[in-house]
Amino acid sequence: MDRSLLILCLFLCCDSLSGYDEMENIVPERCVYLKSHEEILQRKCLGHYPLVAVTKFRDTFIEAGEPFALYMTDSLDYVLVLMKESPLQSCERMRFVDVKSFKCLDQGDTVNDTMLLDKAAMYCFPFHIQLPDDLMQMCLMENEMSSDLLTDVLKTKRGVIHYSLGKGGAERIGIGLDIGIGIGVWLRLLALPLSISMALLAMQRL
Repeated sequence: MDRSLLILCLFLCCDSLSGYDEMENIVPERCVYLKSHEEILQRKCLGHYPLVAVTKFRDTFIEAGEPFALYMTDSLDYVLVLMKESPLQSCERMRFVDVKSFKCLDQGDTVNDTMLLDKAAMYCFPFHIQLPDDLMQMCLMENEMSSDLLTDVLKTKRGVIHYSLGKGGAERIGIGLDIGIGIGVWLRLLALPLSISMALLAMQRL
């Protein structure tokens, strides 16, 4: 695609980009399906974000040593990664309500135990991604657990990344043109309409 056409597209889309400068507390369009998803999310592993992941994925929203948790459904339809310290990580079984709230089912399905966050952001990938695979492998090693769960996470069809924000949380989420090829790129691009996302990716390859 012609570079000038891509630049023109970006200028024409500037107004729409302004609405994406902060994705806090918003359920992105690609995540809406989770609201009708009835399967229970089960915690599989708790770990601490490793330095090697910081280097590999260049995720600027989490630092080495911060906690994360991995959740999966029985169908392996998707894997959820809870990033940064959060009361959600204390729950072994839960259902998604919205970006700031999950229903914890540890006390039973009939108990209304909804856990609320002050601020949060999430991103849904409509395909399998590498990040949960790597984090599961490192988490299993950290906790000296069996590798069976690694086999399961490799079978998941989609990935969901959730960040607890607020005091001491992730930095403000913005859209920039300093694009790399790590996980941070996909987090930003998946918050945008598909046409803009593809234009930004194509521009990076020129």
